[in-house]
Amino acid sequence: MVTTPAGEEPETAYPLRRTPTQDRANRQVERILDAACAEVVERGYDAASTSSIAKRAEIAVGSVYRYFPDKRTLIQAIERRNQHRYTEAVRERLAVVRDWRQAVDVTLDTFREMHSKDPGFRAVVLSGLGDPDLEAAPGEFDDQHADEFAELLAARFGARDSQEFRMTVTLTIAMGEALAHLADRLSATDADYVLAQGRPALHRLLEPHLP
Repeated sequence: MVTTPAGEEPETAYPLRRTPTQDRANRQVERILDAACAEVVERGYDAASTSSIAKRAEIAVGSVYRYFPDKRTLIQAIERRNQHRYTEAVRERLAVVRDWRQAVDVTLDTFREMHSKDPGFRAVVLSGLGDPDLEAAPGEFDDQHADEFAELLAARFGARDSQEFRMTVTLTIAMGEALAHLADRLSATDADYVLAQGRPALHRLLEPHLP
């Protein structure tokens, strides 16, 4: 998290019961979330408890409750942190992309990579709470990604912006995530096949809107 001037509240990727105002408190919140991820991945969502998360984070259980009222809110915060990390990773990688089709592929590959390597993503999956259960509003995460990706395609690659284009980008994002989840549960050979078939399908959706 970033340091903010005195008197200003720092921005966070997730809502908190109490907003930390010092770097030490910010680090404590991150440690709580990291501990929650590890507990859910190792023990499962049902077995993980606020007290076990506090013990793993090496803090008092009251410090967890200071920021998070319950275990579900912790998972919700982890999901929002996941989304923030994913958005930042995609933004950094797209900065050097020169072709819009490559931009689609990079977005998909980053999603797959983070779901396979980041404990936070695994923790949300193992919690049994899907995106709709963790969103403040329907489509919160996909809509955010779609808006940012649509703006990138318009600014960098000359996409013709319109309501239809925006809906097509939203559809592309949703289909890309479904494709990634399918590939992740298949063998390497089968995953390569579905990705080889799926990537061109995503490209074809967007082709009418780009030069």
